[in-house]
Amino acid sequence: MAATPSLSPAERIRRFEYMRDSKAVAQARGQTIETRAKQREEFADRWAAWLRQRMDAADCDNPAEVLPDAMARLEQIIDDRVTQAFNEFKSAMKGALK
Repeated sequence: MAATPSLSPAERIRRFEYMRDSKAVAQARGQTIETRAKQREEFADRWAAWLRQRMDAADCDNPAEVLPDAMARLEQIIDDRVTQAFNEFKSAMKGALK
């Protein structure tokens, strides 16, 4: 069994904060921390596949070359989801006010 490397105080704090925040979000969504971790892995796998596909299409070896496209895609996804949630909220409020 491999020995666990000693972590710096900054890394310990970063990991603690990540777990604290993940647990809070998971609890608020009615998820387990394991479900949230699995979801995160699936997101990472999808982004990795997307990056590989873009790098292959651009014939490049450096992911930084497709980073602007990745950020634009992320921004577009966020904008689409916020718009959808806002429209659903407006519809629900209109229905409640009738």
